[in-house]
Amino acid sequence: MTKRKIAILGGGMAGLSAAYQLSRTPQLRDAYDITLYQMGWRLGGKGASGRDAQGRNLEHGLHVWFGFYENTFKLLQELYEERPPIKGGWAMPHWHDAVKPQNFTPLGMKNAAGEWSYWPLTWATNDAVPGSGGLFPSLLEMLSMMADWVRLIAFGHEGPHSKNAALLDAMHPHDALAAAAQKLRAVTDFAETGLEDIAHDALHLIDHAHQGFLRDAAEELTTASAHSEGDYRSVPHDLFNIFKATSKGILFDLILKNKPFLSLDNMEFREWLLAHGADADVVEKSTIVRLLYDTAFQYEDGDAAKPNVAAGTALGTIMRIIATYKGSCLWEVQAGMGEVIVGPLYEQLVTNGVKFEFFSKVAELKVSENTAPGAIGPVDTVSIDVQAEIASGSYQPTQRKDGMVIWPSQPHWDQLTDGAALQSQGVNFESHWCDKAPVGKRELKRGEDFDDIVLAIALGALKQLNPQEPSMCADLAARDAAFANWIGNIPIVPSLNVQIWSNRTTQQLGWSQLKPACVSGPEYMNIWADMSQVLAFEPWPEPAPKSLHYFTGTFPTSLCNAPSSQSDAPAQGLSALRSRTVDWLNTRSYAAWPDAQNGGGFDWSVLYVPDDAEGEQRLDHQYLRINIDPTECTTLSGAGMTQYRLHSKTAFPNLYLAGEGTAMGLVTSFEGAIMSGAAAARAICGEPAEIIGYDFLERKPSQGFG
Repeated sequence: MTKRKIAILGGGMAGLSAAYQLSRTPQLRDAYDITLYQMGWRLGGKGASGRDAQGRNLEHGLHVWFGFYENTFKLLQELYEERPPIKGGWAMPHWHDAVKPQNFTPLGMKNAAGEWSYWPLTWATNDAVPGSGGLFPSLLEMLSMMADWVRLIAFGHEGPHSKNAALLDAMHPHDALAAAAQKLRAVTDFAETGLEDIAHDALHLIDHAHQGFLRDAAEELTTASAHSEGDYRSVPHDLFNIFKATSKGILFDLILKNKPFLSLDNMEFREWLLAHGADADVVEKSTIVRLLYDTAFQYEDGDAAKPNVAAGTALGTIMRIIATYKGSCLWEVQAGMGEVIVGPLYEQLVTNGVKFEFFSKVAELKVSENTAPGAIGPVDTVSIDVQAEIASGSYQPTQRKDGMVIWPSQPHWDQLTDGAALQSQGVNFESHWCDKAPVGKRELKRGEDFDDIVLAIALGALKQLNPQEPSMCADLAARDAAFANWIGNIPIVPSLNVQIWSNRTTQQLGWSQLKPACVSGPEYMNIWADMSQVLAFEPWPEPAPKSLHYFTGTFPTSLCNAPSSQSDAPAQGLSALRSRTVDWLNTRSYAAWPDAQNGGGFDWSVLYVPDDAEGEQRLDHQYLRINIDPTECTTLSGAGMTQYRLHSKTAFPNLYLAGEGTAMGLVTSFEGAIMSGAAAARAICGEPAEIIGYDFLERKPSQGFG
């Protein structure tokens, strides 16, 4: 039987997911001949990482996994189960050695004086195993779980000044909020008569609970207008306020009308909250509202002053995070993403017979010349710029070392023709602004090199970013308005990554709480995690660093739109990031590291360096990365934008889409990329039959959420 040829363009997680699903079984391997074309020397996209000359792991950004990442965990488990034994054993032999629960996620808070602190939040764990499948709770059950969470935080949290312990003893388990949760949970039949009355009763109980909280905690919190923004005592107040509005909106916009989450996506999330009675001051300033925007990078142009996320997508994602997680709400990778998942996935794909063409940058896709202008037809040719010549044989991107599959942070120069010269020139094959001319051109033809195409290149690289350069998909956009609207109306968001190695432990830096993974701290390094566990996999000489910290967030810039001829764009971006990092460490790092201050700013001596660098120069030995390349930017799920997102199957009969820019049931996320790749494979071969959560935002309450 002649195999059908599949060309996968792009080796990010979506493309790798598609390749895995298309080659997962012997039957599929007999049916499909798969080749993946990738720019540069490594795989993983925004999940890629690599080791530098010191052996340090360098990431695209901070990657933590939510406990609802069913498809990601399932993939990880299958990879670790199928790995062959190796001499000396794997460094992470089981999947739960590679990712571990992170239950403590403090929230950054700013008080009226502009001072930052962190409010402690510990998530409850459960006995479920992520990746094990199973049905989702109903929407009403999810809402009741939210009520339980609000009750726990409002009446169960004991902060340094809390007087709520006695209140908890007096009210639990018969308080009004528990009654509201019980009432919501009891409604199992969507068609039950009197549902509107039950909804009103539940809202009345929620309001009663909120008023009781305000009354009984009057010494700590009196009125909405008087509460201190950023004080940890405002969290329960803000949470009540948002929960009341959310409950009302879910009950009356979704459940009673039997509408899906996506029916709300023409409204911005904050606008929707206000429409259902949320306090304007809370919506504008509260960390509770800000959480999702920060976590999913939902800021136009990377600017924290321009938050924008569609209401239904935001709400559905929040429900997934809170009500469908397994084991722990948050999980942390224990080494680099390249070692944890990208490397094992690459090796499995090679075993499955998938072929890889590295240093292959897609330049243009074109429909058959026999198709009339403006008409839809199959994609006939794919033009590729060959970035480098391989000196001998095929490029080998990884090596096994210390029980891991290791990716380098730069190419294996010795495998490339004129590699030493390319290295001395500082050529970056992954950069949109790489000024190294291609060494050749290659044209893939339908019927010879491919039958079907999975277009898994990041959405930013498909767009026309400036007047000087057309999109690589210009021919497709000219023929199909839906395709043109997709690449033209989904914005991209630049981001940053800062990795800091310290010669002090996190506690010696002044952090007095548990090992943190924090969100909503001071912009723009507003997401911070203590990632010291990665040090165990890095070959440090003595004395080794005592702690490792990853910071990430969006980055306000328009440099991602700069023409490819503007070769200084990366340097401009990195210079701007360095200046902002210096400013952040000097003026805002005190909230996390009070003992790393010297009275006039940041104490640079706490940074680990291999030589005698002094002062601010020690920052140059850390890792700063500005993600402005179109392939490195994330995507925005803003109000009114969902209508333009496409599913895997396009109007072009042999073209399928994969990537976080597609319609995949979530805001931008690692799980979304995995799901979209699986959806592209399913559109081609019918497998996998189930992609958990893929249509979550599109299903009506009466259809269930399984």
